[in-house]
Amino acid sequence: MKATGIVRRIDELGRIVVPKELRRNLRIREGDPVEIYVDPDSTIVIKKYSPIAQLRVVAEDMVESMVGTTDRVALVCDRDTVIAASGPDTAFAVGKTVGRAVEKAMIERQVLLVHYRGGGDASSILAENDEDLPIVSAAIAPIIVEGDPLGAVVMGTTSSEHTVGDLEEKLVTTAAGYMARQVN
Repeated sequence: MKATGIVRRIDELGRIVVPKELRRNLRIREGDPVEIYVDPDSTIVIKKYSPIAQLRVVAEDMVESMVGTTDRVALVCDRDTVIAASGPDTAFAVGKTVGRAVEKAMIERQVLLVHYRGGGDASSILAENDEDLPIVSAAIAPIIVEGDPLGAVVMGTTSSEHTVGDLEEKLVTTAAGYMARQVN
């Protein structure tokens, strides 16, 4: 574990304030669920909870199936990171932070079709190393559970000869709906 050097007192109601800098760095927002663990050495660990990350195996199977029937790239993301990826050059993508296009689809709670003209687009799929996954065109569907966006399904193409369309839009919408039903 990494020490932060931050010390906080527990108040009379048993609460601890998580410093703003840590919340910002860990992308923890007001109302986000957290899990509390206790290690064998009595260390308390607070971890941001992601119901979509709990479905990693289902997500991995889904993206593999999606890519198996198309020549596209497929990703499943929780609110912050990619949790499953399949397709050409996607091995590095798992664990990467989602970009603005994925965040926008979740915030607006609607399917987005995005098309890029080349480097530096502000609406990237991944927040970093986007040049390693040169998605030219993508369909992004938010995973909505009880009105809250918990993640997104992305299907894209790395070939400038193809763009996504109705088929990919339907695939990501179906996949996002299925993932939403898997959340308890």
